[in-house]
Amino acid sequence: MYRLYIWFRARSVFSRRRPRSIVNRILWLFSVWGLFVYVLAIASIWWGSSKVIDDNFSRQAVDWVKKLDELGVPIYAADDPVLFKSISDHVSQFPELSYLRYYKAENNSVIAEYTSEKLGDHRIPYLSPTSLERLRLLVESEQPLFINTAASSLALIQVAAPIVIRSFTSDGLIGFDMEAPLVENYKIIGFIELGLDFSVYKKHLLNNILLGSLIVIVLFLITVFVGRIVIRRSLSPLINLRKPLAKLANGNTDIYVKSGGDEEIDAIARALNTTIKSLKSRDEKLRKLANYDSLTGLLNKHNFNIQLKHEINRVVRMKSSGAMLFIDLDQFKYVNDTLGHAAGDHLLIQISELLKMRIREGDIISRFGGDEFTIIARDVSKDDAEAIAASIIKKMQSFVFVENDKSFNIYCSIGVVMIESGQFSASEVFSQADMACFQAKSAGRNCYRVFDSVEQDEIRKSTDISWSKRISDSIEHDGFVMSYQPVIASQDTGIEFYEVLVRMRLDDGSSVLPSAFLPAAERLGLTDEIDYWVIRNAIRKMAECNLSERRVSLAINLSNSIFEAKDFSGKVNRYIKQYDVDPSLLYFEINEQSVLRQIDRAGLCIKELVDLGCHFTLEDFGSALGSYNYLKQLPIDMIKIDGDYIENMVSDPVDQAVVSSMIKIAKTLNKKTMVEYVEDAATLEMVKSFGVDFVQGYYFGEPRLNIDSMEYSKAVSKLHSNIVHL
Repeated sequence: MYRLYIWFRARSVFSRRRPRSIVNRILWLFSVWGLFVYVLAIASIWWGSSKVIDDNFSRQAVDWVKKLDELGVPIYAADDPVLFKSISDHVSQFPELSYLRYYKAENNSVIAEYTSEKLGDHRIPYLSPTSLERLRLLVESEQPLFINTAASSLALIQVAAPIVIRSFTSDGLIGFDMEAPLVENYKIIGFIELGLDFSVYKKHLLNNILLGSLIVIVLFLITVFVGRIVIRRSLSPLINLRKPLAKLANGNTDIYVKSGGDEEIDAIARALNTTIKSLKSRDEKLRKLANYDSLTGLLNKHNFNIQLKHEINRVVRMKSSGAMLFIDLDQFKYVNDTLGHAAGDHLLIQISELLKMRIREGDIISRFGGDEFTIIARDVSKDDAEAIAASIIKKMQSFVFVENDKSFNIYCSIGVVMIESGQFSASEVFSQADMACFQAKSAGRNCYRVFDSVEQDEIRKSTDISWSKRISDSIEHDGFVMSYQPVIASQDTGIEFYEVLVRMRLDDGSSVLPSAFLPAAERLGLTDEIDYWVIRNAIRKMAECNLSERRVSLAINLSNSIFEAKDFSGKVNRYIKQYDVDPSLLYFEINEQSVLRQIDRAGLCIKELVDLGCHFTLEDFGSALGSYNYLKQLPIDMIKIDGDYIENMVSDPVDQAVVSSMIKIAKTLNKKTMVEYVEDAATLEMVKSFGVDFVQGYYFGEPRLNIDSMEYSKAVSKLHSNIVHL
């Protein structure tokens, strides 16, 4: 049984590796069927011919009996065997007559006999008394008796018959009644036996059949050869589909399938072209989703980051210069809150059209997110960049947004940073533009500022004091705001999972991103206090959800210096007990820098919290060579793959291979995996195929100030749907 299984497996593998050609399959079926018909025809011809020949030979045997019966009567009448000489001379001229015998009726003895030389030493037995008695009974039937007394090695037709003299009985010539029935009398005077050998004719027939068979085989082979040519020519349009189908299987949709002359093949070609057209349309939609903002049609954050990297490389390669402008609308939140999100969308569309009119051909503009826009101006000097920023400020000052009979003056703040070398990475250039924009806002808004590194250092020193007070006040008076971005599990656990993001609320009601205050907090040593504020309030939020019977799991980002803090694990334990939450619902996200500061202490703190039931995620996994080493050493539950590998993964085979390998390695180490920056359906489908455990990104929802179960349910259904959402 096992050998049979192996044989079937081997045959299955062989069949998969070497698919058969449809032409060869048709020829094979045609050949097998032709061979079957050929064998059947030859067998039928042979059987039919043999049957006809045997019947014919039997009739000839009967004719020979009648003829030799008449010739042999004089032998009995004269009782002179010498008369047989003329008969034997006559029959010797016929090669098929092997022997001839005449028997006396009185004593059953042979009175005359002829034997052909062909018989050689073969002796044919004489008729037995039983056979002769049977012949006597055949007088009235007038049919000879076919017998078989010859040796088995001879193919003879042996036949015997009685020799009869017949007469009519009469009462004389006088008074003879013509109408009276005649009475026939007969007398058996002897018996005749002869043997006929038709093997010569049969051999000749066999030779003719064999010759005909060879001719048929030759014609059949010629037909197969010609048929192969005809079939290949007929199926050539279908065979020609292999190359475009192979390209289509490899993801290449830049093909067109030529239609053939046959109706069926033409239908296949048209169906393939329709499929390719649909795939092109889908790919184009996916490409737009991956690279363009669906509302304004501008480049999105993902694609802008790629273009910024390209611009930095171009500046270095061409020894040129460029500039990046970071634009933040000043009154967008007021419009959005007053008139609603639809009005906010209308405003963003109009602003995008305005900005497109202010840039030059070759420059790049994007909607970076929310009410933020970015521009890459190529081949410009600092004066040129300032002129572009000033023209945008001026145009915005004259712009009036009208919605529902209400009008609004919309202004903006712009940060400008020059790109003059490869000294700074794309993220650093963006941070500089963001800081310059923040300076413009701090200067009263409705203006632009150019980033200056020297000036920035001085500003940083002078502003650290004000940041210190702001951060301290926010910690003491709950001046921070937490938002929650959904994290969706590939296998539904029934638990809502969110990442906690923190912002600082300013006096005017706006909020500041962590990138604005965390650097100052790190320099001032206040990051630990921020961490504790976030942990305490996140755990309290979990407790609030517990009161409404909702199981909510939260992921909290920890700063790089948290493991240097005194009694970190003890404080977390006290928060958990204070609010009575399940520690297994608590995830802490750490990066390599926080571990490297104090590897031994970090490992001890992580172990203490893991023993308590908490979980740890190593974020930005793969950004450094030591990631795999830390993954093996530390009791980490999950890895969060570096977003740089995810942003351009759909179009980058290298990123695909890296992400797939990371997930496989994590599974080997029994770790869960999470990916962020899932911004479109194509990226989602790809990471799902890799077997990722958790996904996160704007495709499922932006960070919200409140935990919304309905929105989370929509995000879950979006993940588990088999349809690619376009």
